Amino acid sequence: MKCSGSIQYAGAPANGWSHGQGGALVKPRFALLACGALLIATSANAADSGFFVGAGAGQMNTKVNDVFGSGYTFDEGATGFKVFGGYKFFPWLSVEGAYIDGGSPAIKEDDGAGTSGRLGIDIKSLVAAAVFTLPIGDRFELFIKPGFAYWDAKTSVNLVTPDFLEKYAETDSGGAFFIGGGAGFKATDNLGIRLEYEYFEVAPKYDDYSGEFVTEYDASASFISASFVYSF
Repeated sequence: MKCSGSIQYAGAPANGWSHGQGGALVKPRFALLACGALLIATSANAADSGFFVGAGAGQMNTKVNDVFGSGYTFDEGATGFKVFGGYKFFPWLSVEGAYIDGGSPAIKEDDGAGTSGRLGIDIKSLVAAAVFTLPIGDRFELFIKPGFAYWDAKTSVNLVTPDFLEKYAETDSGGAFFIGGGAGFKATDNLGIRLEYEYFEVAPKYDDYSGEFVTEYDASASFISASFVYSF
């Protein structure tokens, strides 16, 4: 957008400024004020939209019922991290994509006589979500973000006895329902901090044989994290 200070109208000098009677300066002054107000509004809208990136870390808790059909429920936590980015269309609406690594949660048992075992389930996921934001003042905001996650899991079992060592691993992937929410604080115009909770639950898969959706895994994961966010 371009606003020019040289405004001409009928009966005015070429430079747009008239010193006649009856408020001859009103029209050019009004035009300049309108241009200034429009530029300020455009700048404000630009500040409320644009790209952003971020990274954070926190505690991931993974829960899987009936591991390998054994009836055992795995429910363990580990330190995880994530990186994310997105675009803010309006102060209240953004889209976001993220990569989340849930670390390596595991349970270990040792009988003290040379026999030990370890069961671990590592989960990584790609997430796409819409972010709905409620600004509170100039610095704080609350948000909720529903979406969908594509997860990849590796389940590993190690068994050590005085006589042998056995290792087994299985990988799988699929979709998961996703919901997140939290609060944000804007430290500067570009740098912010987030505290949030995110939850994944494995989605049913469509079974061609039965012609209906079935739940192959009863599994979920939750992630509590703190992140830094940079807005462009």
